[in-house]
Amino acid sequence: MNKIVRALREIIKKEKTTIYSVAKAIDVDFSSLYKALKNGGNLGAKTVDKILDHLRYDIKLIKKSKRKGGEKDG
Repeated sequence: MNKIVRALREIIKKEKTTIYSVAKAIDVDFSSLYKALKNGGNLGAKTVDKILDHLRYDIKLIKKSKRKGGEKDG
């Protein structure tokens, strides 16, 4: 989830908006959202979806070419 949180912070910055304005727009408590985004806290899937919808982004999943540690799929 850390990669998603990091990506959300970058998107918010890129879009020149603030955590406060995102929290207000998606009707989420600002302090909870701030803590989750700044401290790598726990964001629920619904909250991530709301943020992405508000910012007009989508998630694209891409399969890794190899697993960590060289393990084979299967």
